[in-house]
Amino acid sequence: MLTRRNLFKFAVTLGLGTFAPWLDRSASGAAMELRPGRNPPSEIFSSQPERSLLESEWFENLKDDLDCIEVVAYVASARSMTCSAEINLIRGSSHCPFCGEAGFRVGPESFRCRWCEAEGSAIECYARAEGLPHEVAAARLDALLTDGVLKGRRRENEHAYRMLEEAARFYHALLCVRPEGAVARECLAEQGIAPSTIERFRLGYAPHDPDDLLSRHLVAEGYVIPKLLQTVRVNEAGEEKLIDRYGGGHLLIPICDQAGRSWGFMKRRLTSRQDSLQAGWTQDTLAVSERRLRRLIFPHPAWPQEFNRHQKVLITETPWEVVALHNAGIENAVYLFDCATDPVRLRTLLSLGQDLICCVDPKGRRSVTALRLIEVLEREGRPLRVMSVPSKGGLLALLQASGPQAVRKAMSQAIPFHQWLEA
Repeated sequence: MLTRRNLFKFAVTLGLGTFAPWLDRSASGAAMELRPGRNPPSEIFSSQPERSLLESEWFENLKDDLDCIEVVAYVASARSMTCSAEINLIRGSSHCPFCGEAGFRVGPESFRCRWCEAEGSAIECYARAEGLPHEVAAARLDALLTDGVLKGRRRENEHAYRMLEEAARFYHALLCVRPEGAVARECLAEQGIAPSTIERFRLGYAPHDPDDLLSRHLVAEGYVIPKLLQTVRVNEAGEEKLIDRYGGGHLLIPICDQAGRSWGFMKRRLTSRQDSLQAGWTQDTLAVSERRLRRLIFPHPAWPQEFNRHQKVLITETPWEVVALHNAGIENAVYLFDCATDPVRLRTLLSLGQDLICCVDPKGRRSVTALRLIEVLEREGRPLRVMSVPSKGGLLALLQASGPQAVRKAMSQAIPFHQWLEA
């Protein structure tokens, strides 16, 4: 059991800097994996003016649209790489175009040479090859994409989000008006979710049968091959059949960016109208660029109008807590997906509000998110506070038992994380 006493004992013995990463191995692994394309810490975490935030978003969008493999090949052709090296490059490895040594690795998001330690995104690659400042290299690559010299991933990204946008509309209509969505409508009514909240989050429902309901709809809408939204099912006879990717009786919450474009869904299987929706949510995303997903929080702010909008931001443990709180009129709650400490995601969070609050219960069972965040936030001079919730049922139990005023009161009484830790 993760009690405050045990937590404090471990923190004192090992140091919080050692203890927190142990609790967040998935986040640590993601940080290692994303190291080649990372931004410098000063750019990621510092409290930036609105203009700087929007400029960072522009750079991140450009990195989404570029294919680093293509840019490296473009640079390599100008440096007269051998044919065999170009073939290896397509497979993800080659001789480094900067130092000429083997051990150069490249993927759609980033590149790295283990010898000369050249690394970064497609923009860093082009800037280094051409001897240009980062901003100038970015502008030129944007022009190369616009002029069609580079293919990039814009078309793939746009195709993916248009198809997901249509899927979100289809599943939303199934939930709201069609007979197949009756069980989901009853479940939401049981939980007191208002129609305005269903519309606000564009909630949807993917029924059990028929398995190809969405695919037939997409074909009717002009999508010739909707395989992006299909998956393979193998029956007992070993026969393969394409079925809808999100089907199977799932309640769906679209994952959207600041422009309202869908990149996938959070889904939770419904078995009856009495189902609790607190836990059991999984992510199923279709973004061509993982970098885009790293920037998203739920619900994602619309820049620039929501820059620094809230004095306090409540960080929830599940996406359904966000929906329930918004339904109760508490709109300063967000969910950080699977990796709370991803630096790009934290930049989005830190631009939304001032004080950050996590939930803990009297037995200390809900403090893992706080431990993931505390070390990073303290380095940047941003405090983290914690508020108390019931041991059983957590934040939703407090909301359902005592109403939104009780949640607001608990937020107003939140205390600094270290003060709670030492209590």
